[in-house]
Amino acid sequence: MMKTETRTFDDVVLVTKVSRYTPAERIGLLAGDCILSFGPHPPHAVISDNDLLGTLKRSDLLYVMRGKTAFKLGYSEGIEGASFEAGRPLEEVTVPSGVIWPQYWGGMQTTGELILIPDHISPLWAILPPLLYARFRNWQMLAAISLVWCVGLMEGPVTFAMAYLVSVAAALFGGASMMREASERQGYVPRGSYHIGRDTDAATLEMITAERMRRIRAGLPPVLPSDEPTQEAAEAAA
Repeated sequence: MMKTETRTFDDVVLVTKVSRYTPAERIGLLAGDCILSFGPHPPHAVISDNDLLGTLKRSDLLYVMRGKTAFKLGYSEGIEGASFEAGRPLEEVTVPSGVIWPQYWGGMQTTGELILIPDHISPLWAILPPLLYARFRNWQMLAAISLVWCVGLMEGPVTFAMAYLVSVAAALFGGASMMREASERQGYVPRGSYHIGRDTDAATLEMITAERMRRIRAGLPPVLPSDEPTQEAAEAAA
């Protein structure tokens, strides 16, 4: 069972706008995001002090809450292009502790659809390659593996077993890079490096992001009242 800790974030800033084609957009920030920290620094101190902002490194992480999901974003190119305002304090936020948050590559379609692909494929996913490729919407690999397995079944159990073992090895050792390349061929543009405390939160974050992008592009408020990170919502993010 994953360990958690309860924290209070008194210093919170809200992202009010992210301009197109800017570093803030490329690292994955969206209007409506709550920033809980910039690396080791409190958010208000960073956005009000250019000297402190200049000390942040590409490897630093932004602690972000989007709707009911907490995650971390790589600072990378920086936050130029984002506008901020003071946010409401978050009390008794329960977050994972004592664990390394798995890293994901983020890609976004022009429609606003986000895909998050883990840097390392879990053996649990690798033993069932068709489910792996379906989960991450890699339709080309799903079609290819289905064809290979069908041919293997027709040739006999030994051929099928060999095809299965090869496909598992490919998914385990090269699946992440193959899925990123396939996603880019399908029109996904790189949108940040995400660190997510629980693997199950990745799908939730994809859905939240797609809905928020739909609202932003329709000229609607990016955050529904039911999605605001209240205390109860924050607890669900862990």
